[in-house]
Amino acid sequence: MHKPLFPLSILLIVFSLIISGCGASPALSTQPVVTTSISPLADIIRQVAGDKVEVVNLVPAGSDPHEYEPRPEDVRHLAESKLFFANGVGEELYLEKLISNAGNKELTTIVLSDGLTILGREQNSVGNPHLWLDVNNTIAYVEKIQSALSAAFPADTQYFEQNSAHYLQELKDLDAWINSQISSIPPEHRKIVVFHDAWAYFAKRYDLTLVEPLLHSGTAEPSAQDLAKMLTFIKEQQVRAVFSEAGFNPKLVQQLAHDTGIKFAQDLYDDTLGNTPETNSYIGMMKKNTSKMVEVLR
Repeated sequence: MHKPLFPLSILLIVFSLIISGCGASPALSTQPVVTTSISPLADIIRQVAGDKVEVVNLVPAGSDPHEYEPRPEDVRHLAESKLFFANGVGEELYLEKLISNAGNKELTTIVLSDGLTILGREQNSVGNPHLWLDVNNTIAYVEKIQSALSAAFPADTQYFEQNSAHYLQELKDLDAWINSQISSIPPEHRKIVVFHDAWAYFAKRYDLTLVEPLLHSGTAEPSAQDLAKMLTFIKEQQVRAVFSEAGFNPKLVQQLAHDTGIKFAQDLYDDTLGNTPETNSYIGMMKKNTSKMVEVLR
């Protein structure tokens, strides 16, 4: 009779290690999932959701959401999600098809901009989607987020309420700080030219004059004739600076600044967070934007 190649005790040890190893391997998360579109919204939601809910943003940070095409993994995220927090106002044109492909009948969509004043409808029927650049609108977003999370996950209602109250105070402090910073700029210097049509809410809330943007959402890059008109207008209005935004090629704005002899500032953040400690949160990006504007306009 042949002896086994390995003693039974060794085989049992090996088997137990395999089983324990399988148990230690990454498994499907049991944490509930909610999904949103862009990274600034994801950060706002995380401030309320804390560690009770996994928050997934579909559009990677640093990407242009206007050129975003859903991927197979995005369908999977929606299939696993309890909630989808949409900004609305045309920010998520892909959403209806994506939800259909996900086939998640339990998914509830919350449109954060519903009930708020939408600017820019005189330019197009949809309006300007960038409401979160006015901190007052973000405060309204947080209240809706807290309400939706509490309805979806009632066992954690008190936790969400506490997080929301703390974050709302931070946002109120942020709003006051931005106002104080912008007020330090002489009124005649508060004219800005931007590349991307995103800053109407910020300008209205914080008393800036927004000169016609170079690129309107969903339109082609400006023509040579458009740039010539803008160059003349900048000189007539004595604009002090032009700004480009993260996620967009700064070449045209840089050339415009060179041709007019005014200051050029790049990497304002609107549709995306940055990847530095000072720009990887909503509050951080708003402070960074404000500080840069004050630096070049004051």
